[in-house]
Amino acid sequence: MVFYCSAYNCKNSTKDKSLSFHAFPLHNPKLLKTWLKNLRWKDWTPASHSKLCSVHFEKKCFMSEGKRIRLTPGAVPTIFTFSNRKAKIDPRSRRALGIVGNLNPSHPAVQNMTADSEKLDQSSSENSAKKRLKITTEDPQNNELMGQEERPPWTILGNYALDKSMTISSFFHSGYCLPKNLRWAGDDDLNIMPHVVYGVPGQTEPHIIEVKERWEWLGLDVRGPFPPTVNKHTHIMTLTDYHSKWAEAFPLTDKLSKDVAVCLVEVIQQQGYPLGILSRLPKGTIVEINRELKKRLRLNANSLVIHHRQTGYLDLVTESLLNEMLDDLVKKNKGFWHVALPAATLNLCCMNHPTTREKPFTHMYAKEPAFSSSPRQLPYNATDIRLSSFVISSTEASNLRAVTETLVQLRNPI
Repeated sequence: MVFYCSAYNCKNSTKDKSLSFHAFPLHNPKLLKTWLKNLRWKDWTPASHSKLCSVHFEKKCFMSEGKRIRLTPGAVPTIFTFSNRKAKIDPRSRRALGIVGNLNPSHPAVQNMTADSEKLDQSSSENSAKKRLKITTEDPQNNELMGQEERPPWTILGNYALDKSMTISSFFHSGYCLPKNLRWAGDDDLNIMPHVVYGVPGQTEPHIIEVKERWEWLGLDVRGPFPPTVNKHTHIMTLTDYHSKWAEAFPLTDKLSKDVAVCLVEVIQQQGYPLGILSRLPKGTIVEINRELKKRLRLNANSLVIHHRQTGYLDLVTESLLNEMLDDLVKKNKGFWHVALPAATLNLCCMNHPTTREKPFTHMYAKEPAFSSSPRQLPYNATDIRLSSFVISSTEASNLRAVTETLVQLRNPI
């Protein structure tokens, strides 16, 4: 099926293989409102099949995932050719429909429309360069004239369906209360199945994996896009040890999959092999990362990076600390935040963590067991791990339990 660009005065279609076409962010009302404001269509709502071609986006709005070209989170179309009038365009008008040539050329209305079209074509070529410059400036007045809002904040890359599933009560409940027959509303819609331990006939008990040691289970996230550095870094990869709270951070370019694999190889060569790395990145990206890791580390075992929906929710405290640290770092070091990133991350690891009440650096480097210099055998296959729930043991669980008991006593005094 052939799709056409929904922008005014644009006749590009999917027949042109040199262009990429992108769907409207229907799941993000705030971002969709910005898109529609820039398009200037009057009383028009995009359908699920509506597309915009790549001509209307700046270069910084794109990222490559293998052979696919995708928009960065929060990308906004800004390049259009409009008339000098600021009024919104009626999509039912003859100009918008582009049917001038099918009407009687001698008709006055057609002559006026043709004249307007010629003026539009002349002015568009002269003003397009100026418009691009206005869009990229930081002057809020220019942005307002172009119908632009401030650039949306950075996000953590992941699957929308995966984030949606984390709102279902069954996932959290299964990790702590171990229900046997309880099902929550919404499970069937999202195709959430009970956790099953394969190899045990008739076993339907939730499978819980306990994080017992440092550098055992890690969480991998990619945040961005940030303002580009002088070396064209736009994203930041974070790697968190769920047990010790130790964190690593690396700047990434638009070659996300390759850069992530290179950073993981560097960490593994320094710290050793973990049991596994959980991530909420798109599954296609994880496949590319694992393929690159197998090539660089010469692995024959199962995939090291595993897609898991609990990645960002297993340790919300460390997640919050990283978000605050990175946001502050980028604001204070515009264009050079990649230089200050290692020192800022180490500083975070040298402060007492609110959950463990000790420094991640001390926990990481002063305790047994020794790091593993060779790949470790996973206790379960990748499918079992994806269906399992993770819990963190020892100090963190004890502290959480103590806080909960204290709150209960305060609410229900004897």
